[in-house]
Amino acid sequence: MQKIDHQLFIHTLKAHGISQKAFAQYAKIPYDTVTGWKKKGKVPAYAMVIAKDMAYRMRLDEQTRHALQRRSKRGNIEVIGLDKAEQKRIEAAFWGTNYTAGEIIENAKTGDKRFMQRLKENLPETLHKKALNAQVKRHA
Repeated sequence: MQKIDHQLFIHTLKAHGISQKAFAQYAKIPYDTVTGWKKKGKVPAYAMVIAKDMAYRMRLDEQTRHALQRRSKRGNIEVIGLDKAEQKRIEAAFWGTNYTAGEIIENAKTGDKRFMQRLKENLPETLHKKALNAQVKRHA
């Protein structure tokens, strides 16, 4: 069975903000076994696979948490001056980003070049201008 250098294992855990105790709990390996690898200086190869999987899943959890926070804020933005169909059309111009029409308009109004460019490229000029003239209100 292939073995991995213990220092590399520890470095991988630290780089992803994972403690040995958290790793042991996630991998369902006794903590004493995980800490005992230091004495041997080598770690089973499967431990690195589990550590990388754990880091990947933690990153996914963080992205999901961020997406949920964004969704919860969606109800807090009101766009005045555009009907629902126009707002959907603006959101469609940013397909795959999960931005709301209100967020898009806010970013475009601050002069964010990426948002301005995408609006200009993907919307008819009349809707583009109407969006920039729309009023955006955030509610607590």
